[in-house]
Amino acid sequence: MGDREPDLDSVHWLDLGPEEDFAGSRTPPPRWRWWYALVAAAVLAALLLTRNQRSAERPRPATAASQPATASVGVPGIHPPPPGLGTAESVSVTQTGRPLLDVPADWELFGQGQGVLVRVELRNGRVTRTTVPELGAAARIFLVVGPDRALVHPIGLVPGYLVPDGKPAGALPAALDQAFAVLPGPDSRHLWAETRAGTGSALSLLTLAGRPAGVQLPIPRGATVRASDRAGNVVMSGTGGVYDARADGLHRITSGSLLAIGPTRWITEECDESYRCTSAVTDRGTGARRSLATPLDGYAQNPGAVSPDGRTAALLQPNGQGSLNLHLLDVATGAVRVTGVTTGVDRTGGSRTLAWSPDGRWLFATDGTGRLLAVSRTGQEVALDVPGVGPLDQIALRTAAGR
Repeated sequence: MGDREPDLDSVHWLDLGPEEDFAGSRTPPPRWRWWYALVAAAVLAALLLTRNQRSAERPRPATAASQPATASVGVPGIHPPPPGLGTAESVSVTQTGRPLLDVPADWELFGQGQGVLVRVELRNGRVTRTTVPELGAAARIFLVVGPDRALVHPIGLVPGYLVPDGKPAGALPAALDQAFAVLPGPDSRHLWAETRAGTGSALSLLTLAGRPAGVQLPIPRGATVRASDRAGNVVMSGTGGVYDARADGLHRITSGSLLAIGPTRWITEECDESYRCTSAVTDRGTGARRSLATPLDGYAQNPGAVSPDGRTAALLQPNGQGSLNLHLLDVATGAVRVTGVTTGVDRTGGSRTLAWSPDGRWLFATDGTGRLLAVSRTGQEVALDVPGVGPLDQIALRTAAGR
């Protein structure tokens, strides 16, 4: 029975080759033949299934009927807008009918808050409000304003967005979305991005479209990207103090605390071996440093902003009520003027709610209740009555020089 070939009309066998049985015979015992038949059937079924799947996945020529009826139209180099955005209804324009402030016509104030980005043309009294994705409770949110767009990026791998002037919000270029942080660059068409570099991270100079611009600085282990230095570079903190990261490397600003940041001046506090502390102002061009008579140790947790001309520093002082008071420091004399302006606690510990005008005459600020302000050197407040603006997390000023 075991040596006789089966009837060809009843069973078809697949010869898998000789197999030794337990007694050394080359002929399988009868009970194994059914097992071989089942294996052969399974192999054949798998081959047929694989061939059918490949046939189904093979691309077919597109026809007119298979083409989408509509397509997203965006700015070159920008990804399609996220779901729910990209409609004309997400952009609204209000004309106040009067100047909000007597300043050059090219001064435009940007404000970013939860679910909104506003662009305020101060001289024309025109306000553009764009609905944007809500970013939740992100610990830090970065705002970079370019010649024709604003970019918003939460810290980490949370998706951000960009808003082209007068258009709906869309997705960031992939290279920027994958960055850990973004900050203004040395000119309006570039920015700094904290990116992965091997097993560590680096500070990379990129275009606003996310393309490399030829500069990459390794970030030392333990160092933290903190803020813009307001001159196109990046402030970092780490072992040994606070550093300015520039295209030619890292340069230590202070081994103590950085109290205020400006394009022409640093204001710092340093202590000696006996913890005797002094405040000082440093000229960034010459490196000259002089002490300030006024103690400024209370401002260490909230670095302020120095005006472009170096004459005035805006400092944020905790008031014990969960918010910050705005103080103005005369850099030449050390005198401090306490204003009536309060603002919410900045989640970065920095001064994102402050923006100086290029001539140093005006400090733009927000009090966190939706009221935008312009504050003069003497502390005079001018309310910028902008309709439809809720609480803003940060502001930035764009001028013709930034286009």
